Amino acid sequence: MSRSDRDNLFYDGGLTATLDNQLRSIKELVEQIPRDQFLSISEDTLVENLVDRLSIDPLVLHEDQIQMEHGEVKIDVTGRFDYDRFPGRTATADGHQLRFFIPFSGEPQLWKLKPNVWRTSIPRGEIDSRKKLLTLSFRNTSNTEPEWYQQELENSLRLIRESISAQSSMLTEYHASLPRSVRDCVQHRRLQVEKLHGLASAFNIPMVKKTGMPEYRSVDVKKKTAQALPRVPPTGYKPEPAITNELYSEILSNIRHMGATFEGTPQTYSSLGEEGLRDILLASLNGVYQGAATGEAFRKYGKTDIRIEEETRSAFVGECKLWGGEKILVAALDQLLDYLTWRDCKAALILFNKSVSGFAGVQETISQVLPKHELFIRSQPGQLGEWRFTFRTKEDQGREVIIHVFCFNLYVSPERAGKKR
Repeated sequence: MSRSDRDNLFYDGGLTATLDNQLRSIKELVEQIPRDQFLSISEDTLVENLVDRLSIDPLVLHEDQIQMEHGEVKIDVTGRFDYDRFPGRTATADGHQLRFFIPFSGEPQLWKLKPNVWRTSIPRGEIDSRKKLLTLSFRNTSNTEPEWYQQELENSLRLIRESISAQSSMLTEYHASLPRSVRDCVQHRRLQVEKLHGLASAFNIPMVKKTGMPEYRSVDVKKKTAQALPRVPPTGYKPEPAITNELYSEILSNIRHMGATFEGTPQTYSSLGEEGLRDILLASLNGVYQGAATGEAFRKYGKTDIRIEEETRSAFVGECKLWGGEKILVAALDQLLDYLTWRDCKAALILFNKSVSGFAGVQETISQVLPKHELFIRSQPGQLGEWRFTFRTKEDQGREVIIHVFCFNLYVSPERAGKKR
């Protein structure tokens, strides 16, 4: 390839083929993850990690930072009638070279890849991938008008902008499809691993049979009107305590319903403290669910906790707290993260506002403060007055825990409180 060809931009390969190859590589990347590591990491974290690895930053040309360099050069004018006085011999003339330096961001390899648009001309330039700098050079004889350089620069930038814009559109479509493609491959491999080892689909955790590895088993909690959770086949595995996502959603729905009851008649409940409000929620949950031993799936722990316990540890924890500002909120979260040591533990932080009239401000504080926590991983969209966060545990930052946050408004204004009396 000549130097002239090497300076061609958006020329060496096709972006369409490159993106197709990226998507085809997902399955291989998923299968390359060691099985124990694959099983010990949550699906969302696996997806985020692989999407990040496969994402491609589009090119952005920072024309506002352009700089120019001028130099004197010799120009080859062989064959030009206005300069070549001795045909057949090499001829040169004095000339000028203008070099324009333009910083860029994004993936440098994109400068080599053709977008899916028709082009009549190919822009040329030098790429410094380390400095992320595009250099456009134009040279001509000393009697060339300045307008010629200006026109050449504008034409080159126009062609480059068109190619970058076309690439960006292609990358937007690629990134829109990437998370779903990655998740499908992750779920497919997890399903295959579970089938291979006869695991119930409830367990999104590592279950391996190795000497010296911890043994686990599932928590025996069932809804009174439904079938029991799937049991692990008698293969010697002992699954770690876990509740299904479906059961977790049902538990949260029960808490949500009771919270709406509290908010509907706040005068009835606003006189209760954390323990009293907790006991009402506890009674409601145990009216729907039953455990294997005592008949109660949910138990008291301390003054504010609701737990599903198994072997002195918890697969679900609900922490009830009266709203007391940011400090109380962070302390309640830290307390939960101290409790939660099972890999697939799920939790609820249930806040009751009895003291602040501006409930919107309470909600804003929750939504702003919790994502700033040092162990925060991600958040998910929730209903009005609810938030769902994923955190790392303090005991093992390789473990993740889901915490669903409720905030119920039990505030009663002095006027309403006086009417009640």
